[in-house]
Amino acid sequence: MYYKKCVNVAKQGLSVTFPDASESFAQLLLENLKNDMKENLETLIKDAESNIADSKTVELKGLLQQDFEPEVLESKKRPELVKNEFKGLRSFWLGLDVNVKRDFMKVSIAKLIGFVKGVHHRPGRDALKQILDSAKEDRKWTFWMCRTKCSKKFSSAEECKNHLEKEHAADYKPFSEMDMAKRIGKDWTRKISLGSWEPVDIAAAVEMIKNRLPEVKAFSYKNGWSKEWPLAEDEERSKLLKEIKFFLVMFCDLKILPCSIRDWMKRYSVTHLKNLNVSEQSLVDSHLVDTPQSICFLECHKLSYILNLLKRIKCERDDGTNLVRRAVDSILDSTRSKEKIDFDPQFSFLLLDRRLLKSNNGPFVDEGEINVFDPNVHYAKAHAQGDDIVSWLTDYNSVEKTFPRPIREHNLDIWVAVLRAVQFTCRTFGTKYAKKVQLFDYLAAIVAAEKLCKSEYERRRKLKEDQWNSYASLLCDKCEECFSRKNFLKRKLFLSVVRDILEEASDLTFDLPDIEGCMNLIREHKSLNDDIVLKSLICLNSVVIFKILLIDSKILLVDNSRISLLNNLTRLSLFDNRTYILQLLKPFLLNEIVNMESKAKSDAAVADLLLEEEKKNPKPSPIQSKKKKNTSKKRNSTSMSSPLSKPGEHLEPETTSPTVEEDSMELGDTVNQEEVMKNMLGEDSQSEHLESALSEASARYNSALDMTLKALLNIKILKEDLMHNMQPLQHHLEDQVPSVLQNFFTAFVSEEIKTEGVYSYLLSDLLALLEEVLSMVCVEKILY
Repeated sequence: MYYKKCVNVAKQGLSVTFPDASESFAQLLLENLKNDMKENLETLIKDAESNIADSKTVELKGLLQQDFEPEVLESKKRPELVKNEFKGLRSFWLGLDVNVKRDFMKVSIAKLIGFVKGVHHRPGRDALKQILDSAKEDRKWTFWMCRTKCSKKFSSAEECKNHLEKEHAADYKPFSEMDMAKRIGKDWTRKISLGSWEPVDIAAAVEMIKNRLPEVKAFSYKNGWSKEWPLAEDEERSKLLKEIKFFLVMFCDLKILPCSIRDWMKRYSVTHLKNLNVSEQSLVDSHLVDTPQSICFLECHKLSYILNLLKRIKCERDDGTNLVRRAVDSILDSTRSKEKIDFDPQFSFLLLDRRLLKSNNGPFVDEGEINVFDPNVHYAKAHAQGDDIVSWLTDYNSVEKTFPRPIREHNLDIWVAVLRAVQFTCRTFGTKYAKKVQLFDYLAAIVAAEKLCKSEYERRRKLKEDQWNSYASLLCDKCEECFSRKNFLKRKLFLSVVRDILEEASDLTFDLPDIEGCMNLIREHKSLNDDIVLKSLICLNSVVIFKILLIDSKILLVDNSRISLLNNLTRLSLFDNRTYILQLLKPFLLNEIVNMESKAKSDAAVADLLLEEEKKNPKPSPIQSKKKKNTSKKRNSTSMSSPLSKPGEHLEPETTSPTVEEDSMELGDTVNQEEVMKNMLGEDSQSEHLESALSEASARYNSALDMTLKALLNIKILKEDLMHNMQPLQHHLEDQVPSVLQNFFTAFVSEEIKTEGVYSYLLSDLLALLEEVLSMVCVEKILY
């Protein structure tokens, strides 16, 4: 590629531009900016990585910052406390009938919406509606969003990536296609990796090409290599070839081996064989130009020359890319939805992941797709043998801390930081490509100098030696010609090249602070020996070619960083609507299962009380006989299934329609309520026993109430809602909400409940209230 570039520039003469001072200053400024930003980015990401290692939620501030939401009842032993608090809930779940568990997985959308209306303001309700509408229309939970002001949404990662490249400077394209650094393809990668890389007997191989070309044309090649070439027993060459293979394979794996290096090695080998009087067409016919095996024809010093270039290629770039990747991995792992949520055909039920009914869930691959199932069929064979769903309901680490949070703000700080890193990497591309163009111009000036010398060499063949011009004098005369022209500033690069040639410089120089002094130096070397000039030309040509090849590998290394950062930026652009819906769904379901357990315990306690009274009374009344029958039914239904016919319904005390006996007692002239009470309770001792039994029943509520209150204390969204609505609640519902409950919620919001003894005091007040209500309920059941 660069050979074509040189030829094209050489044909145009010496009209080569040189970067002015402002461009040099801009490059210096950009390099300083690069170092500062690299240090800042690396430091900030390391801080973020340290926080991530502690399993904390990480955000980046400025470039990267830390952001934590307050925890309710924060404690170092919080996992153990949660485990104990929900221990009874787990036992309750495990004791439920399998059909009840399967029904629980079907979540009524109407009831979920009703729940949201009861605890959220309008933004939360609107967010839920948008999520459900989007799910129904797109049949996907996931989408990608650009977090800039354009806030465009995309249905695939590729669309999002293309948008970022085109609209937000996440890619760089050089002005000329010839300047583009390109990686070698899979075909050459395979040839390099699978080759034997054994040294070829050069003399025997050249003899075969020259004298037995038809046989050579018939050689069979597998993956670009033929076993029919004669091999040489040369340990030194074999070692060098193995080292060359090692580096080339490594560069292929790292995707930093440019086509220019491959082309240079091929041309280097072809030039060597042409010097051995092998025609270029013979090399084409023998397929050596299409295989890396041509390198195996080189001698030791030429192999060392190639190896020297390969050893100078940089394989790593310390730019914080790996830190960014680890930070993004940790953030996404902590927020990624790990369970599927599907719908029924009418989109009236959310269908939870069947794996929540099992223990020891296997690996889960999820693309965010939404499936539609018949619930009865979907859960028909689902085994319900674990308590994973309880752990899932009580785990709030995987949901948004604030709701509803604007999607554009989701991981916004780190998103912006990574975008800036991508854009800075693209600016680095610009610097590298500008340097490459400068090197091409320098190489073109060398080619022009070589052309002058070659022209003089051809002219000498027809002249006597005393009529020859020295190469140095020709170059000097060309510089004088450039110096005298009005557009000299456009040709000063040639002046710099000639100075480097005549001074036998070992490296390239581009700046010319003293042009007049440079011309004087060139004039002083006008009589330099031709051999020295030619040697210097060859040396500088090798240096500039090496620099071009190395800068191509550096460009690919920078592009690897750009691709990695862009991929991470695209991953951060992904949003899963389940992140929002779980914030609503988990509290709703936890509330439902707690209600189920409380209702079951309540029914069991009342049933036990009535059965004990039945045993104490030798002659049960007709009403007690009826109650006993109903109690037995309730106990059986509680142990086998659940007091709920369908999950998600609010649990209310069951009532029975009046029986014939009850109607007759209410309407009879000779039977009144006082007589019924006397018949039921008998003597005073029976009344005392009833009070004792009621006290014992209320004690059974202690653990259930304690567990329920602690569950409420762990619902962050409840606290947030109460903080905003406490005063309106007290103002409008002062007469309807018991003062005990008002005191409890006030202590909850003000965090006084964390003070030692306050929680126990409030729990006692609530138990007293519960005993009073329970007594009234029991008496009503007995009377009516």
